[in-house]
Amino acid sequence: MVSFRPVDLRNFSDEASLFFTIARQWRNPLVFLDTEFPGTIYAPTKPYSTLSLAERYALLKINVDDLRLIQVGITLSHPSTEKKIAITWQFEIHDFDLRCHPFAPDSIHLLRSSGIVLERTRRLGIPSTWLAGLLVDAGLVGCRSRATCVAFQGCYDFAILFKSLLQMTVKLPATLDMFTTWARRLFDSKLYDLKCLAKRCRLHDGLEKVAMEVKAERAVGAKHQAGSDSRLACEVFLKIKETYFFGNGDDVGDEVKLPYEGVLSGF
Repeated sequence: MVSFRPVDLRNFSDEASLFFTIARQWRNPLVFLDTEFPGTIYAPTKPYSTLSLAERYALLKINVDDLRLIQVGITLSHPSTEKKIAITWQFEIHDFDLRCHPFAPDSIHLLRSSGIVLERTRRLGIPSTWLAGLLVDAGLVGCRSRATCVAFQGCYDFAILFKSLLQMTVKLPATLDMFTTWARRLFDSKLYDLKCLAKRCRLHDGLEKVAMEVKAERAVGAKHQAGSDSRLACEVFLKIKETYFFGNGDDVGDEVKLPYEGVLSGF
């Protein structure tokens, strides 16, 4: 089976069927998420490190309320440590129109230089609500999910997906507490921000640098494309888990419970 699967309007039905089948067969897969969007539009008025949690959420909200998805990468990894199987889907999303939606020019330049053709994603991409529906139908989000969801520095990834799951008919909740309450309902499964785990292991900087430190290789695609980055996050997570969170229990080979469950970097 091909381990990297690009998806747009032309093959969504077939790929959605395969995605659904794999997610159900694996029952409690690891789900690695990455999104590409037109940058952060609004900047803080003071250094980010000095912002309170409420101010950080307000900044996240004002950006996500006006942002639209361009690309989503999802890598499903088999939950068994003995079966190192992973499949990556890269979904082209129709939502963003360069002609009328806000964007950060530097981010658009970066996406174009990474090989993303915005006019093509607008023409051939799927609505993000289709993807949201697939995630629910496949049992990867919602109150009965048994999946473990992972992203690197994932506050924007999860917040934008959150908006899509709500069919984009509402903006993000007004406060961080309200957002957390809703997020727990939608992501009843385990949720991890890989950046938090990396910091715990004294691994710093971005995904690419952390990957180099743990000797994880980019298996498919190019950086700054959602599918490739979600797959690299998968490789990094498995390396960190194997290196730092095995063998420290009562018996050699015991798996240690991962810290920072439900915690997003910056919050």
